[in-house]
Amino acid sequence: MLLRNRTGLFWTIVVPSGIYSALSILPVGAVLGEVEYSAYLLPGVIALTIMQGGIYSLAYWVTDLRDRGVIRQISVTPLNRFTLILSLLTARSLIMLLQALVLTAIGVIFFHVAIPGSLAWAAIFVVLGGFAFLPIGLLISTFARSYDAAAPITTALGLPFTFLGSVFYPIDLLPGYLQVIAKYLPITFLADGLRKIYLGSTAGLTYDFLWLIVWIVAILFLTTWRFRVED
Repeated sequence: MLLRNRTGLFWTIVVPSGIYSALSILPVGAVLGEVEYSAYLLPGVIALTIMQGGIYSLAYWVTDLRDRGVIRQISVTPLNRFTLILSLLTARSLIMLLQALVLTAIGVIFFHVAIPGSLAWAAIFVVLGGFAFLPIGLLISTFARSYDAAAPITTALGLPFTFLGSVFYPIDLLPGYLQVIAKYLPITFLADGLRKIYLGSTAGLTYDFLWLIVWIVAILFLTTWRFRVED
């Protein structure tokens, strides 16, 4: 369904690529020391794209399906809710892998970003990110009955994740009280984990990995519970 939606593909592939390309030419290398901003930014934009794909697109899409009665029709089939959730997460995670691949190709080809880390581990973190943020979108859809109701919720979550999540700059540059919040956000663990892989420094990677697992388990539990309550 997503691949047949040209508008969706534009926002899924073209817009993130444009954002990364536009920001990569900014002269902010001095802030990061020896790391080129294009190399620092690449995993952050990948994490941002995963977050937006989970919280925004899936929340609106499932809300629309519910509004049109599709979810109710599915509920009377033998397909249980956990299987439905898992299938949505798997399908969307494949799209996120495609997004990450396109962004990585742009970084390597046009901005000469070197990636000494393992791309296999990068793919694992992309999937983990999908499984962390896609259930949040599903969870939002259980509270919102329309686009107008979903939009404020997605914005309230998306904006803090975007500006506090180690996407565009290190969270060390934030005020101390914001650092306390930022360092435990799921997007911080995703962005930092991907950045360690892309920059070839895997110290602390296990820490990011385990915290993403914790977020996935907690959000999947809440999402499955909310879908069950709605039954």
